[in-house]
Amino acid sequence: MSMHEFEDLVESSVNCLAQSNTKTSQELRSLFWNLYQFQECWDTGFTHLRVIDTLLKHNFVYQFKLTQHPDYAAHKAFFDSVREFTFVGLHPEEKWNGETNPTVGYIEPPYLYCDAGSPLWQKFVEAGLLTGDDALPPVEMAIQDMAKEVIVEAKEQNNPELISLWYSALGLYLWSFNEEAQLEEAKSDASINAIRDIVQETGALDLDPGHGFLQQPPPEALEEYPYLSWWFQIKG
Repeated sequence: MSMHEFEDLVESSVNCLAQSNTKTSQELRSLFWNLYQFQECWDTGFTHLRVIDTLLKHNFVYQFKLTQHPDYAAHKAFFDSVREFTFVGLHPEEKWNGETNPTVGYIEPPYLYCDAGSPLWQKFVEAGLLTGDDALPPVEMAIQDMAKEVIVEAKEQNNPELISLWYSALGLYLWSFNEEAQLEEAKSDASINAIRDIVQETGALDLDPGHGFLQQPPPEALEEYPYLSWWFQIKG
């Protein structure tokens, strides 16, 4: 079952960042890339179409005619037969395989779409159809640096709910994917401490708008796991 809480968090974050008065499209493009990388860490579905206009506007997603696919001539019958939303593999007419034939784009007729940084995007770059800034890969960011950018923007927009959700999500991510030594190092990370300052300043943890895995942990979990206790017990 899809973890909708993470899908919704990423969608809300894209919408929040898109309202920024300070970030360039190139900066937003990289932030969007990192957000969807984060989403892929969880059991989530494909959600780009929820905010496709924003993703297109800031050149994270690119739109082409089907005939512009670099391998269109070799797979003309496949592309010409598509009548509904379809994922496109690296080798369009072969069966999907996460290692040898991953999904690299998608068709929402009559257009073909690909994400910046994807193998299909790279093909368009090599074909000379994407140049300049569009040919540059998104900048990979540490999860806490990306989260800080969203949280700072959420604070600017007076959105404590999004701050609270991201604080829960970041704590869960760090706790789930790091060893004890890495968790100790994280306590001195500049972005994490900036985030904690904002959480305290805004009183975001007084809210608990999350559901599923983004709910704040119960008291017994805080007692059992020292890192979660440190992370969540910063109220007041």
